[in-house]
Amino acid sequence: MNAPIWSRLLFRFSRGLTALDVGQQIMRDELLLAFLPPSQRDSLTFEAYARSRSYVAGGEYFLQGLWAWEAALLEDPRIPRSGRVLLGAAGGGRELHGLLQRGYEVYAFEPVALLLESARTIATGTNAVLVQATYQDLVARAEGKSGALDSFDGHVDLCILGWGSLSHLTEPTAAIETLRALRALAPEAPVIVSFISQSKGTPEVKGGARRLRRGFRRLLKAVGGQPVSTGLKFRTNLGFYYEFSQSEVIELCELAGYEIARLGDMPYPHALLLPRVGARG
Repeated sequence: MNAPIWSRLLFRFSRGLTALDVGQQIMRDELLLAFLPPSQRDSLTFEAYARSRSYVAGGEYFLQGLWAWEAALLEDPRIPRSGRVLLGAAGGGRELHGLLQRGYEVYAFEPVALLLESARTIATGTNAVLVQATYQDLVARAEGKSGALDSFDGHVDLCILGWGSLSHLTEPTAAIETLRALRALAPEAPVIVSFISQSKGTPEVKGGARRLRRGFRRLLKAVGGQPVSTGLKFRTNLGFYYEFSQSEVIELCELAGYEIARLGDMPYPHALLLPRVGARG
């Protein structure tokens, strides 16, 4: 028995709306990637996180605490069980809470005001220091420039880059400069990083959507749009981010003066970096 005509029309109308939505998302992403200067991407990324309540105290991600892979990294025998931790991109305080529970002293920074205020509620009554700052401020501190991280003295036993934050360093030299800054400021401290990988990132669109993206990207390049690297992406809930290949992570860490002691892709891409003896970032 055939479905009534109203249901078939509704189904087709819905499919049309879905196609239009996919199309506008592709056009939005490609226009941003082609014409927004790399130095201005952070503002949209910060706005994306400022609109999300999932990362603040009581939110969906915050309540999950440290995940198993994060706890396993902290249990690695090469990680000190006490001491001072530098926590970059601290978010709403999820990692901060886990570190304080384990007895660490924490110096943390976070650029997004909403998330920073959440982290400060977690730090109340503890020895944690929280500052509003970016990874660019960390690089400036390593270069001896005055800025938001003037209070950071470099005396830390462990460095952690907050969940996935390495992938938000989308300017061509930002990731290597950040890791080199850590190497210069805390030359003996191991570093824990996590990132979005090509195997765990945005699923590649197929069919008509894929052809639309490729065609629109070629058009924008022809009219003066900047070249777009394969790994560079944009999503409204994440802002701009870069999907690293495993070989890119390995090369990045080696150039910064680290050796990779642990590199995993499950359940979330992460790495444990140790300062390479005799190397300088």
